[in-house]
Amino acid sequence: MATGIKNTTQSKAHEKVDSAAEVAHKGVDSAAEMKEKSQERIEEVAHQISEQAHKIAETAKSQSEKVSSAVGEYAKEHPVKTIGIAFLAGALAASFLCKRK
Repeated sequence: MATGIKNTTQSKAHEKVDSAAEVAHKGVDSAAEMKEKSQERIEEVAHQISEQAHKIAETAKSQSEKVSSAVGEYAKEHPVKTIGIAFLAGALAASFLCKRK
């Protein structure tokens, strides 16, 4: 009779352990699935940000080229004014630098 109680107790203990193991496996599987979904979302967002950054860089490059071209055209059309503006800018910069020392 003691053996029967012992077997029943062991059986119940095994059932509890098996149940706990099953819950733990489900938890691990759920966590792995969530990790995979999170990683996919992060990669998707990173790709979108990369595309936006490239578009912004292209726009900035285009605008820079337009401004550079406009300045070059102005310098060709008005060389004396350009030299005067450059001289004044240099004088202002020198004035500010000398006052700081």
